[in-house]
Amino acid sequence: MEKILRDSVDEEQYFEELKELSKEGQRELNPLLPFIISGGKNTERYYFEHISKITKYKFRIEPEYFGAENQYANIFPEIIKAIQSKNEGATIFCVFDLDDIRKKGKTELEKFKRFCGEYVHNDSVIICHSMPSIEYWFLLHFDNFTELFKSCGPKSKLQRILSDYMKSFFPKTDKKLCNILKDETYVKNSSWVEKLCTVGNLDRAITSAEENIKNAIANNDLDNQSYTYVYRIFKEYR
Repeated sequence: MEKILRDSVDEEQYFEELKELSKEGQRELNPLLPFIISGGKNTERYYFEHISKITKYKFRIEPEYFGAENQYANIFPEIIKAIQSKNEGATIFCVFDLDDIRKKGKTELEKFKRFCGEYVHNDSVIICHSMPSIEYWFLLHFDNFTELFKSCGPKSKLQRILSDYMKSFFPKTDKKLCNILKDETYVKNSSWVEKLCTVGNLDRAITSAEENIKNAIANNDLDNQSYTYVYRIFKEYR
């Protein structure tokens, strides 16, 4: 933990490449890239790394992996402070899954609510959780489901449906999709994200995720369906 925070604090501000101003020969720094901190060891980390390479959305993934996801409420605030100490004005997107938190009961849910409450009026720190997991975000690239998937485990309905769309992205293995997406061997190659954004549709996912949440909140029904705030990363990108 100390090493992770030290790495974040010691690094200088992270900017895009310098651009030339043609007339006066001056050089100007482009805007500070948004940061993403994530509860996922491989799935989220590589997904956003690949997105940064193949789309117009560019991010700094920091840190690559912070530890057990169920500890996010304790660890995320420290990482946020460490990033902000050296990157004034940076936008920070916090990405994590909610299924395990809900399974742990009232105590963990209260931690989640307090964590979100700390940043509800903070435009620089944007909470982007998914229920049950980021796999639901992937599913929205292909079709719009609003039913409540309580789990993303190997035998879950979410995995069965998503496998129909994405298993063909990984033709050289018989592993279940949920295990593939956690395995660095498979997800470090950008081809699966390229296919996700072409065979699937990133814009469709953004629109569906946002509209589903708005409708559910209007009907006071968000807790009874799956949802993802990952769309905010793309809608509020700056």
